[in-house]
Amino acid sequence: MNCPKVDKLSQYADNLLTQQEHSQILTHINTCDTCTSIVQLFKEEQQFLKENLQSPTLPDDFASLVLEQLEPYKQKDVRGKKQIWNRIFLLAASIVLALGLTATLSPSFAQLIEGMFSTKQVDEGLKMASDEGLSERVNLEVSDQDLTFKVEDIIVDSSRVALSLQVINEDGVAERPNINESNKGNRISVNGYNGEYTYSMGYRMDRGLDYNSFQVFISDEPGLEKVTINFHLVELNGKQGKWELEIPVELTDNSDKTENVILNNATQNINGVAINLKEIQYAPTSNTLLYETSYESSEQVKVEDNFQSLKEQFGFDVTEFNTFGTSIKYHIENEEKEVILKFSPFNQEEAMDEKLIISSARGKGKLGHTAWKEAFVPDKIDSKLTFVLDGVYKVVPTDFSVKFNPNKIKENPVSFKYMGNGVTIKKAELQSAANTSEPTFFEIEMEVNKESGAAELGIWVLRDDTGKSFRIDNETTTKGKESNMRSIYFKTNGLDEIPEEMSLHLLTATSYNELEEKWRVPLYE
Repeated sequence: MNCPKVDKLSQYADNLLTQQEHSQILTHINTCDTCTSIVQLFKEEQQFLKENLQSPTLPDDFASLVLEQLEPYKQKDVRGKKQIWNRIFLLAASIVLALGLTATLSPSFAQLIEGMFSTKQVDEGLKMASDEGLSERVNLEVSDQDLTFKVEDIIVDSSRVALSLQVINEDGVAERPNINESNKGNRISVNGYNGEYTYSMGYRMDRGLDYNSFQVFISDEPGLEKVTINFHLVELNGKQGKWELEIPVELTDNSDKTENVILNNATQNINGVAINLKEIQYAPTSNTLLYETSYESSEQVKVEDNFQSLKEQFGFDVTEFNTFGTSIKYHIENEEKEVILKFSPFNQEEAMDEKLIISSARGKGKLGHTAWKEAFVPDKIDSKLTFVLDGVYKVVPTDFSVKFNPNKIKENPVSFKYMGNGVTIKKAELQSAANTSEPTFFEIEMEVNKESGAAELGIWVLRDDTGKSFRIDNETTTKGKESNMRSIYFKTNGLDEIPEEMSLHLLTATSYNELEEKWRVPLYE
């Protein structure tokens, strides 16, 4: 049998089950070390109360004081595991009041009872789902070389599949899995099945303190029925061996846990950018907003003509580098006008909102037409949410260029200002490649001081004194000491010697238009 719920184990320890249930759990714990440990903890609680708290003197308002601490905000109906946590917190409060101690529950105790999804090692959405009893203990494991690779818990809803991963060493001590993904023998794959064919899916693995979380975000593929996760590991926590696990996850039974709100006719055209809000999905672990952005029809014609002109002039198809030509900046408010999420794909002045779980973008075939998907932590209060558009981003062609002498750039850096960016070319020289079989490359270093609200500089092309154009690749960026400062390194091949004069041509930039009057869309029916 699967591991019983924690409240059943608590009732077993308290002798509150029927004879049949008691026998079933007794049979299970005789073969399950984890559940045996949990039952033992509950029995130790009982013994502690018996020895130390038989007749505690508590204030008359003790119950109301504890309840106030347990319910700091209005929350959805909670099942299963919430009840057992109420018991544990009440016990902890009793110990503090009766004995005058400033004790807290041991983190290992909490992890043993509830696992990773009850801790701060995961985002708030997974914690909320775990509190509502949606975490299932599966304890799938495989052992080799005195190491046990274990999938302990799983949470499934319509937005994602989440697993908690752990390694148990030869002493029975839990460790965080260290999976060397640079080892080609370590293979992790995720496949989705929609009833007709199987296709590959992506995943994300985050490190915790003594766990790893493994997440698969459900794609927009219609009719997805099952996800199969395969671990094939030959190196684990520094040891060589073989650990293989296959975890099939059925998705068809989770649609009833998600509310889909279709956002009919939620469209807007702003500064040449068309926005179409499609849908919001309210799932237990996340809320997911689906929308599309594109160039407005007349803007589309103008941009395509300009990009074609750049192709004829420089020989490069700019659209190959410009997958997502339109995007938006927005925030989401609850009924109390409190901001619960901020999103911007280009904002470097602020840290990414910690409530954002994942953002993805997918081209729709036409230049600038993009389908966006942002998943974020649900609001703890069951509130009506509102989408608020702050502004729009748009990739535009440019005709800016600057000439410089590469041989004199170190002594005489070239500076210029364009679209709110102060730029200085500090270095331009030939470099030897690390691999001697590769040719030398030409590297340019630029320092950029970006003003607030400035455009994002895009694609650059280098030209020598003969008019030959060089595509610039392998851009890497490092931030300076101040948040608005950064250094950009460009590299290009094909130059055997440095000419006396060269020119840099900026082909695209991303402009931002802030809305004075915000566009507000209710995200509820």
